[in-house]
Amino acid sequence: MKRPLFVLCGIIMLQSVASPAIAEDKWLSPQDAISQLWSGRSPVGQGKEWPVDQCNQWGALPANIQAASTNTLSGLVIPTVDVNRAVLTNGLQQMAKSLLAYDLGEIAAGHFYPPADIDGPFALNPAYWQNAARSPHGNALDHLPVLDISGFDNEIHMTEVLKTQNRAEVMDTLNTTGGMTNSQRWNYYAARFSKVGQDDIPLTGYVEFTQMEDQWDDQYAFAAADGRIVYDYVNNLIYFTPAHYKQWKQADFTPDPTPAYGCTPDGTCCDPFFNIAQQQQATQ
Repeated sequence: MKRPLFVLCGIIMLQSVASPAIAEDKWLSPQDAISQLWSGRSPVGQGKEWPVDQCNQWGALPANIQAASTNTLSGLVIPTVDVNRAVLTNGLQQMAKSLLAYDLGEIAAGHFYPPADIDGPFALNPAYWQNAARSPHGNALDHLPVLDISGFDNEIHMTEVLKTQNRAEVMDTLNTTGGMTNSQRWNYYAARFSKVGQDDIPLTGYVEFTQMEDQWDDQYAFAAADGRIVYDYVNNLIYFTPAHYKQWKQADFTPDPTPAYGCTPDGTCCDPFFNIAQQQQATQ
């Protein structure tokens, strides 16, 4: 009896290794991450009405699906994934919940950093956000909605104050300076870091954050290299790509090789981004 039991255990172990991962365990690759996020899109249970080949066909989507997704000038559709879905990794979920709880209209000093009292693997202290924050996002291909940033008051722009400061110093300076909204503070931050190498990144109302994951969780080994939050600091919206802005194939979620990332509504690929949102009803 011992030998059949041993063989049976071995089969079970092999099956567990071969079965698809869920984000409660890990994302195995950018392709796997996109696949899992797509499986968690809203509305839940609408697979037949919301097939992957309609990720670039806004007009073909039923009204309830349009209401839970985002159209773009590129013609590509951004699906929404509820922040409470288990398909999100722990680090991404904690980061997104903190940003979603953020008050962009706060003008008092000392409230620039997003809320710290969010459960998850990290202490969301200033050092965390200083390490995660990157450059503004230029949105050159209109994969994200075009934002109106004409309302920002650049007459009091802090260029001279911030121009010699590093990232941590800039963020601490903005945190201790009152008399402007957090939206304006992020616009000042974006202006300070709009030079990346030899490129000047236009201000679009978006700023990038690196996806942070606890190495001991090992939920997404590609997070630091490929995982990016693009934060809309005008409307407090969160967009996420697990594959560093790469358009992906409808057929199998692999990166799409369309030249210059020039995917169109008639093409074979989907928008790089997912909208991570707090929806009214839990979608677990």
